[in-house]
Order: sequence, then structure tokens, then C-alpha cells
Amino acid sequence: MNRKEMEKESRMGFITSAARRLFGEKGIENTTMDDIAASSDYTRRTLYAYFKSFDEICLLVLLEDQAVRWELQKKAVAAADTGLAKLRAWAESLYQFVRHNPQYVRLEVYWDFRGLNAGIIDRKLFRRFKKQNEELAEGLRSIFRQGISDGSMRDDLHVDMCISQFLYSYRSIMNRAMSPGYSFAEFEADEYVKHYLDLFCRGIRDYGKEDK
Repeated sequence: MNRKEMEKESRMGFITSAARRLFGEKGIENTTMDDIAASSDYTRRTLYAYFKSFDEICLLVLLEDQAVRWELQKKAVAAADTGLAKLRAWAESLYQFVRHNPQYVRLEVYWDFRGLNAGIIDRKLFRRFKKQNEELAEGLRSIFRQGISDGSMRDDLHVDMCISQFLYSYRSIMNRAMSPGYSFAEFEADEYVKHYLDLFCRGIRDYGKEDK
């Protein structure tokens, strides 16, 4: 990169760091472009010189966090043996990341309900988002395929359907666990997440033909 590109990347990084902090403190829906501008010591006009929209800032924060958590997950998965054990390691390492970075799961839930509008996202950034998510999905596919192959998971699983349902439900569970808001039932966060993982893993586990 030349000097101008380096300066641009540095300023964008400073802005996303400010946004990440605000998302963790106030929540995404309660954070505005004015808040991010004030926190990063820039004007609102300056923010729009680097980002097309609020959603673009959200997406870049998500991508930066996603890259960090994926590196942690790969190390955890590599230490497990069977496919089912690898899935558990994948899920537990993600939860530990979320515990220290609550804005991450909030961003994922934000996109789940809002939907990603590619029209207000820079094309290069959107391509990066697609590529990174495809890599993450393939990482989970390999875990399920190994589980089916080594006999730790049922052989009748529809892999992509399982992955999609697992991802959407798991982040909702983590979001509920990390939320300070009202709930009709109160549980300790770690217990809440563990209970869900226990149930999901039991559902996909291969217990042997004699138990089917």
C-alpha cells in the first residue's frame, strides 16, 4: 500500500474500533453515526468519506471480529478427535470469544433480523464478506462430514441444513445468555449455553444401530 492507502486504512480502523466499543456498551440499535463520529473524534461528514453507511461500519466490525474468532476456533478444533468433539470445541471456543466480545453476537443477530442490503455496502467489502462466510461454512461442513465418516454423528444428517439451523439457533442462544434484559426464566449464562449444546449434540450423535 502507498502512504495514502495506509492512512485511509488506519483511519477506518480507528473508526471501527470506536464503533465496536459503542456496540458493546450501548448496543447496535442505540448507536448512531453521530455517536461513532464523536467517539472517534471525527465529524459525521468525515465518517461518510470512508463509509457509505452505518451498515457498512457494522459489517467491517463483524468481519474483523470474525477473522479473530475463526483463528481461535481452528486451534480448538484441531485439538479434538472425532467430528462431534470438533463441533463441541468449535461451539465452546466461539462462546468464549463472545463472552469477551459481546458486540460480535449482537452484530450477527442484527444481520439475521435486518438482512444485509448489498446496495449500501461497498462491493469490495461485500465480496470479502461472502468469501469469509463461505470459508467459515466450509469449516463446519468438514466437521460434519468427519463426524458422519467416523461414526460420531448420524449418517442421515442433511449437512447444510444442520449447519444453517445450528448457526441461527446457537447465536440466538448466546445472545440471550449475554443479554442483561428481562427474561421469564433466569439462568447462569454458561449453564444456559451448555444445556443447549448438550441437547443439540445428543440430537446429531450416532448412538449405534441397536439404539435407533
